[in-house]
Amino acid sequence: ADAAKALAEFKGQSLSLSNLTTLAADAAKALAEFKGNYLALDGLKGLSAEAAKALAQHRGERLSLRGLTALSAEAAKALGEHKGQQLCLDSVTTLSAEAIQALGQHRGSVSINALLRNKVVARHPLSPQTAKALVLFLQGDLSCITALDSPDSVAIAKALAATTRPLSLPNLKKISPKTLAALIEKRDIGIPLIETLELIPEPDGSATEDFVIPEWLEERQKQNRGAQAAE
Repeated sequence: ADAAKALAEFKGQSLSLSNLTTLAADAAKALAEFKGNYLALDGLKGLSAEAAKALAQHRGERLSLRGLTALSAEAAKALGEHKGQQLCLDSVTTLSAEAIQALGQHRGSVSINALLRNKVVARHPLSPQTAKALVLFLQGDLSCITALDSPDSVAIAKALAATTRPLSLPNLKKISPKTLAALIEKRDIGIPLIETLELIPEPDGSATEDFVIPEWLEERQKQNRGAQAAE
C-alpha cells in the first residue's frame, strides 16, 4: 500500500503497471488516487470486489484491466460505478448474466473482445435488463442471438426496441408472433427475411396469433430480397 501510494503521486497522465499480477484492496485504494487520465493494471489475474470498489474511485478517463479473464458479479457491480469514459476488460472469458447487467450501468464504454462476448452471451439466458446491457456492449450487433423463445421474450423484445442505438439481429431464427411484433416497434432494426424465420407458439402459453407484416417492413424486406438476389 505504501509503494502504491508513492506511485500514485506520479505527475504524468498515464500510469501502467502491466507486470503487477495481484492487488490488495488497500493498495488499490492508494492507486485510485492517481490523478492522471489513464490507469492500466493489465497484468492482474484476479480482482476482489473490495479492490474493484477501490479502483472504481479513480477519477481519470480510462481504467484498463485487460489481463482479467473472469469477474465476479460483485466486482462487476463495483466497476460499473466507475465514472470514467472507458473501462477495458478485453480478456474476460467468464461473465455471468448478473455481471453483464452490472457492467451495463457504466456511464461510458465497456470494452470486451467481441468473439469472447458472443461466447459468453450464448451461455446465459437473456432478461430484459441483460438485453439492454448487451446492446451497449455489442454496439448494436446482436448476431449472437439466434432465438427469442423464453417466457419473457416479449418483454425482452420491448426492452430492445426501447434502445436508441440501431440494432441488428442477422442470425435470428426462432421467434413468436407477439415477440416479433414487439421487436419491430423499433424501425431501425435489422432482421432476416420473415419467410426464413420459424414462427413458434408464444413461449408464455398465451394464444398464438398470425403475424401481419406492416407495409414499411414489407417494403424494406422487398429491397433486401432484391439485394440478396443481386449478389
